[in-house]
Amino acid sequence: MTQDNFLGGKEMKTKTISSIRGIATRVFRIDSDETKDQDGSAMVIALLVMILLMSFVALAISRTNSETVASANDEGETRAYDAAQASLEVMTRNFNKVFETKLNIDPADITRIQGQTPPGFPGFAFTPQLVTESPTIRNKIVTLNGAQFQGLYALRDEWQLDTTAIADQDGVTVKLRRKFFNDRIPIFQFGIFYDDDLEFHPGPRFDFGGRVHSNGSLFLMASTGLYFSSKVTAASHIFTDTAKNGNPWTNWNENVFVKNASGTFVQLRHDMGSVLTSPVNGAPVPTTDPLNPLPTAYTSANWTTNQNQFQGNLLADVTPLKLPLKLNSDQTNQNLDLVEIVKRGKSVGDLYNDGTGTVAAPNIIAVPTTAADDKITQGERYYNKTGIRVNLADSKAKLPGCATSTGAAVTTLCGIRLDGDAGGQTIGGASHVGYVPLAMTGSPAYQATAVNGDRFNMNITGRESWIKIETVVYNSTTQVYDTNDITQDILALGVTDVAPNNVGTFQIQDANYTANGYDTRSVIKLQRFVIPGLAAIPNTTSAASNAGYISNAVGGGGIYNFVMPATVSSTTASNRCGTVARTTVNGGTYSTNGFTGDNVAAMKTALITGLVNTYGCVVPFPINMFDTREGLYNDTNAVFNPTDAANYGANVSWAGVMSMVDIDVGNLRTFLNGTYDTKMPAGTPYATATGHVLRSTDIPSNSGWVFYVSDRRGDFDFDGEYDMEDIFGNNDGIMQPGEDVNKNGTLQADYANEAVRYTGAGSNISPDIAAVFEHKYYRRGVRLVNGQTLPGMYDSATPANTKGLTVASENGVYVLGDYNATGIASVGTPTPSTDFLPQGSADIPASIASDAITILSNNWRDSNSFTSPFNMNSRTTTETTTRFGLISGDAISSLNATPNQGGGDTRLNGGVHNFLRFLENWGNRLNYSGSLINLYNSHNNNGSFKSGGGHVYNPPTRNWVFDATFLDVNRLPPGTPYFQKIQITGFQRVN
Repeated sequence: MTQDNFLGGKEMKTKTISSIRGIATRVFRIDSDETKDQDGSAMVIALLVMILLMSFVALAISRTNSETVASANDEGETRAYDAAQASLEVMTRNFNKVFETKLNIDPADITRIQGQTPPGFPGFAFTPQLVTESPTIRNKIVTLNGAQFQGLYALRDEWQLDTTAIADQDGVTVKLRRKFFNDRIPIFQFGIFYDDDLEFHPGPRFDFGGRVHSNGSLFLMASTGLYFSSKVTAASHIFTDTAKNGNPWTNWNENVFVKNASGTFVQLRHDMGSVLTSPVNGAPVPTTDPLNPLPTAYTSANWTTNQNQFQGNLLADVTPLKLPLKLNSDQTNQNLDLVEIVKRGKSVGDLYNDGTGTVAAPNIIAVPTTAADDKITQGERYYNKTGIRVNLADSKAKLPGCATSTGAAVTTLCGIRLDGDAGGQTIGGASHVGYVPLAMTGSPAYQATAVNGDRFNMNITGRESWIKIETVVYNSTTQVYDTNDITQDILALGVTDVAPNNVGTFQIQDANYTANGYDTRSVIKLQRFVIPGLAAIPNTTSAASNAGYISNAVGGGGIYNFVMPATVSSTTASNRCGTVARTTVNGGTYSTNGFTGDNVAAMKTALITGLVNTYGCVVPFPINMFDTREGLYNDTNAVFNPTDAANYGANVSWAGVMSMVDIDVGNLRTFLNGTYDTKMPAGTPYATATGHVLRSTDIPSNSGWVFYVSDRRGDFDFDGEYDMEDIFGNNDGIMQPGEDVNKNGTLQADYANEAVRYTGAGSNISPDIAAVFEHKYYRRGVRLVNGQTLPGMYDSATPANTKGLTVASENGVYVLGDYNATGIASVGTPTPSTDFLPQGSADIPASIASDAITILSNNWRDSNSFTSPFNMNSRTTTETTTRFGLISGDAISSLNATPNQGGGDTRLNGGVHNFLRFLENWGNRLNYSGSLINLYNSHNNNGSFKSGGGHVYNPPTRNWVFDATFLDVNRLPPGTPYFQKIQITGFQRVN
């Protein structure tokens, strides 16, 4: 009962007082009409009535005053409550905005949230406003519930918002509290995740495992069998009777099976999708991308009945899962592509393309504060993750932190020039001696081979070859990313792939080279002395002008392709390079030959079988390989036969010649294990600044290391994209669906500065030149070699001590041979991830994030890519095992049309089963354990999917499985992205 009802209410009180007054009036009236004999009695009665009336009035007045006070108090309480709730809502809104775009809150966020008061409430003090994190729940591992998230694991923090509103006038106080969960879902929790449409159409059985989700539509069909043992969800539609190119399901089959909640596989037939091409049912379903429409389809009237057979394990039209970068893009209308996760950063002190110029005349300027990455974008980029960052560029100013506010290069030491003087600092000079790495200390003495400078110079005005290597770590106190330049320190380990020590075929004769292990410590490899293989890369030019191109020696079970300046050779080791004709240019000493100079400092005498004279003078040269997918526009001979004399003949197309930065993962592991802690060179900028040589413990770690590489050489307009989107129709200049990778509505193509045409004048080159010289194009790749055992460890006793390795790049990454694995213990369908070897502490949490990922088998040889660029039968494989989670891009699928890429499955991107890329005729098994994450379309390795035409590859026997260790949040690779989910759990008044 309310207080007003208990007292009769204000209306009742008014009527009571009026009644009393009426009684008194009637009493007085009677008194005046009675006889005088009755005067005494009447007076007494009147007095009694007056006393009674006064009592009632006094009581009414008392009660009215009490009611007025209570009413005022109630109104004040209500206003204070409203004010407190308004404050809480403002705090909640601002707090939610933080967690919509980033995973963790920082002190600046808390200060900002606590300092904002709600509008419209003058006369109130909001003291204090507290944002407190409960100490009882922090990074707790939980299992989520709900239809979409059922069964997913997450890291959970519990947060609490308190706010107090105090009225200035009367001190009325109300304190409110709200609690919620902040759940972070690791992206590698999914077996397969696509931010756009996800396509399956495998021939052989495909049984990967793990959760499957698409933020677009799902296309499901299979020949032998496609099996899903976990929940399958799509934010848009599920197609079962057509592929994305419009081809019918009969081109494959309907052998698709999804487990229901009881664990029984149920077939998803071709007529059971959420949308169907027939029968017509209302209007066609909308397309998500107007530039790339879906096949015409209609909502299935039977979808509800069909999906119920899977008991919640097959869902369409669910909520999209968005990473913080995408959420930030949505809120700021930036429309950021998720490819930004692997692209270079933008900070003050860097250069960037501001977008106001053209492809041919870009406007590259210093990054102003207004254009620098915001905190969310910074935090999401692998470029800024804790570990080591490697950048290569055409000028000093294009290295990170090496540009002034005017865009010029800083005058201080910043990175190393590879193709300049021996000290690595000459800017704009014509001398291309090449950088000489600093000698390491300790015993035995160690001196890495000098860079062969002229081989790295593109002979183009304004283009040089620079590198900067730095450590990166986030400083939570200053909220900035701290970096340290360690370029000279890491390059002291070497820049050269160690030459073979084969007495019967090829052996460097410098005693120190073999005895002291020169070049054996190289982590970042930019050059090599030989290209081993099973075939000789031919010298296709005349003998008079081919000096310094390539030669070969046979022996040791293979062929060694090497470079020997001029035709110099000797019968004595002591006279080898001394007989080379010399010339001096700008203080540098070079040999003289028919094409370019070679730095004498980089020359080595080698004992080579097959020479007329036994000893030859050899030089190192850049590491290149040929990628047939990138170099060939059509995989069908009837359209284009690259081996015809009228086309390439014996040549290769420049478009497929990829300049590689090889990362020796085994040598990186040796360095991070501390082997060289006392042997690193003194006198480097890092050693001078810190007072000690670089040690393994100086490399920052956060559950391991992220090793990031950006090779920007040849990126003329400096936008991180290969400017040749015209991939169909032999550069016909017509924008086809599937070509506009960056979705800017134009067909980018810069054939003068950055890219090259597939055919025509200047489009191809003899393979010997392609293999041993630097080129001007933005055709760059990062290759992981010697990666059987990674840096890091899995600590089962103390999981928090576990350390892993992530390699990330805005370039394409090529994985050569076994990676994070040496084989499998058994062969299954598929082999469980627990049977991948090695097991135990050497099972390292690993991932690769890049523009594209290509697997090269243990049998891959670069020489074969040049001798048989368009004949996959000469590029054969052996069984290979890899274990890593991947984040990568793919090509764009579109409706089938002409022109296309030829081969099989025209205008498709190959689907999930071809997400990993290949360049060989796989007659063997590829064992892969990991997680397949597709967040964007490839911007650099943007050639279309090609298979079935005999030029590029035949797929391996796919023994692929989801790595179940990723379900343990203590075994996630460093830098793993997380999805964000906020769940309100409580609201209460505290006082």
